[in-house]
Amino acid sequence: MRFLKIVGNVLLLSVFVVGCSSNDIKRHADLEPIEATKEARVLWSATIGTGSGEHFSRLQPAVDGDMIYVADRHGLLVALNRSNGNRVWEREFAEAARWFEKFPRGEPARISAGPLVVGNTLYIPTENGQLYALDKATGETQWVAHLKGELVGLPAVGEGHVVVHLSNGFVVALNAEDGSPVWEYEEETALLGLRGTSTPTVVSGGVVVGTATGKALVVLLEGGRLAWEQRVSAPQGSSQLERMVDVDSSPLVVGSSAILSAFNGETVSFALMSGDIEWKRDYASVRPLQILRNRLLVVTQESHVISADRFSGNERWRNNDLYYRSVTEPALHSDSFVVGDRFGYLHWLNINSGAIEARLLLNEDDAIHTAPVPAGDHVVVQTASGRVYMVAID
Repeated sequence: MRFLKIVGNVLLLSVFVVGCSSNDIKRHADLEPIEATKEARVLWSATIGTGSGEHFSRLQPAVDGDMIYVADRHGLLVALNRSNGNRVWEREFAEAARWFEKFPRGEPARISAGPLVVGNTLYIPTENGQLYALDKATGETQWVAHLKGELVGLPAVGEGHVVVHLSNGFVVALNAEDGSPVWEYEEETALLGLRGTSTPTVVSGGVVVGTATGKALVVLLEGGRLAWEQRVSAPQGSSQLERMVDVDSSPLVVGSSAILSAFNGETVSFALMSGDIEWKRDYASVRPLQILRNRLLVVTQESHVISADRFSGNERWRNNDLYYRSVTEPALHSDSFVVGDRFGYLHWLNINSGAIEARLLLNEDDAIHTAPVPAGDHVVVQTASGRVYMVAID
């Protein structure tokens, strides 16, 4: 099944490559001049290892107080001083020591996402099936869980448990104190799927998960039993690619609702306790949904940025200026929304209209795969090459 998912990912990538080169299929948007009303600038930058390169990655800085934690795929984890980007401590997870930081050797640790900080613990997931729990102050290991599948997303932590969603379809709950297994739940898997999994959400004694077959489900945290299951989107079309309906983004829990989006599908709001559908809209997405200032923000798989009413799903505004630029999910920065794209640009959108009001090129063709992370009045951004930037806007 792992082979099939990888093949599916390669095929899907081929579709997008063709889309960028054919005159018959929409290519990515060229950037049009804007009337900037704000000015963005880099306060400091740092280089962390080799980044993620051409690999699928959800590596993203974690900001905690005066510290920023950043990792590269090969296995380097670094704690940075938030004010200036200087290194406080670092740790290598790959088995072989590097010749130089940019020239690692041996088998990589394959860090796949994050890191994630919860309380005093730093969590590091790997494609090799390990989940590390570290002391965030020193980087020392608290425990390591060895799992029977790839971890390609972050864990969810809450109510005494750490819950992971493996690429082979298993949802596994671990004891947060020592990483020992508590239960596992096996979901239905798809013949072909995207290279990714939905990060679970732990809430009110349950675990909300999106599946590769286009479903939302809630598993009880006590015992791992299925509470309810509902379809986010049904497969349609004649080819396997057209019928892919992966729910890869994290379920967004707001009040008594859980909102999920599917690839090639829709965005649906469910009643958290019963699974009843509250509303659905034709917003196909694999990016994490965001609630910022009571607005639901969706980045579609075509990179349209949509602001919608979270209670009804009704569209407030839509920005189509960045189509097929592989735009990240938005982050709130000052009184704007900021997104990154695969060409190394940051774009700031007006909260009320979606108009682009500032733009900054960090490093040409150095892809930004994950959203900027708020850090006080600024945002911190990680690129595919391993560059980390602290960015301000005036």
